[in-house]
Amino acid sequence: MCALNVLAQLNAAAGSLYAVGRLVKITVFVASTPDFTSQPQVADGASRLFLDVLGDAGAHARSAIGVAALPLDTPVEIEAIAELGA
Repeated sequence: MCALNVLAQLNAAAGSLYAVGRLVKITVFVASTPDFTSQPQVADGASRLFLDVLGDAGAHARSAIGVAALPLDTPVEIEAIAELGA
């Protein structure tokens, strides 16, 4: 859902996903306990979706971070930096 929301925001900002030049970086925040160490695997789904939808423009740098809690008790949050324009 987070990745779909990122795509919706990119679409709204650019007017079309075709206008996204490239997805530069995403940071995935995962609400987790101290012993959970699979944050990168949680982020894999978002990374795959961005590549599937945006093609080469969806290739990106990525960080996955475990946090104690997120606003509104959400389990995952994604921050994205993108370049608009081809």
